Amino acid sequence: MTGKPRRLRADGLINRDRIMSTAARMFAERGVDVPLDEIAAAAGVGSATLHRHFTGRLDLVHSILDAEAGRLAARAGELARPTDPAGALAEWLHRLIAFTASFRGLAVLLGAHQADTTLEERHRALYAAARLLLDDCQAQRVVDPDVTVADLLKLANAISITSAESAQTAHRLLDIMLTGLLTATPLTDPADGPS
Repeated sequence: MTGKPRRLRADGLINRDRIMSTAARMFAERGVDVPLDEIAAAAGVGSATLHRHFTGRLDLVHSILDAEAGRLAARAGELARPTDPAGALAEWLHRLIAFTASFRGLAVLLGAHQADTTLEERHRALYAAARLLLDDCQAQRVVDPDVTVADLLKLANAISITSAESAQTAHRLLDIMLTGLLTATPLTDPADGPS
């Protein structure tokens, strides 16, 4: 008796994960307006199963965004390396750009629904991740101390918006931004005196 509910919960989690991974792939390929019935079919589940896990398109999109933001936040900790903080920050920002550029039509969808209860929590996770990597860069003086996390995230967001139709353009623009942001040699501190 006790094994059956556990099995049902495990099956439910497997179905939910399958729906989310399938939806994420289809959103990246075709945009967030892919019919939900097509997502269910591609995931190998019925439409009723999809709607049992997600109340609608917005709920599905938010669940995917939350999961990906969590992965990005965790990745910052994995990437942080004192020997190459600039490389770690650059790699993480490229991952952030790939994430934000992978959902065509997202801005329109979210704009049509004013309530986004997960946005603040998602932003906090990404902000903390960027802060970790930026702190390392500024500690080694490879990024100007006046640059803020808000600056970084706003620039990354602007790049994503202006190059929504081309991931290649987004990454090229990010490389241009990083060239200006990251110095080739550590910055000197005025307190250190003349070099």
